[in-house]
Amino acid sequence: MITENLAVVQSDEELAKLADGKILLQAKYSFQNPYSINGPFGTLNVTLMEESNGQSAVGIVTIQTLFGMGSETILQYSGNAEFNGSTGYTSVKTTGKGTMHAWPNPPKPITTGIQFALSPGFKSGTLSVDGFFQGFELTAISIQITG
Repeated sequence: MITENLAVVQSDEELAKLADGKILLQAKYSFQNPYSINGPFGTLNVTLMEESNGQSAVGIVTIQTLFGMGSETILQYSGNAEFNGSTGYTSVKTTGKGTMHAWPNPPKPITTGIQFALSPGFKSGTLSVDGFFQGFELTAISIQITG
């Protein structure tokens, strides 16, 4: 039994105090193996933020395959985002952690490297996931630039 008096957020003003920085971009991209309909294919969800300690990116990579009975891997990531003023590209190199489910086997935990670069204007880019694929093209599904 918890006996402490825990504070509960009770207003928009209190919620606003929790925020640090601003959202620059919320976007969703698709990718696919250009040489096989069996995959891998999937989506990259990304939120780019400007925080007091620099830019960062958080999101989810979902990877699916149709090999055998199919598989789905879901990776959450959080890392630094680097903007290159000379090229206009934004790049992220971080670690993703999540689950890999290759049916009919039970899901297993997975940790692997994720690297992606978004082109100027954020309409396209490339994605690499260690152990899965390198340099797959990203195509924007939805883009909301807020910063």
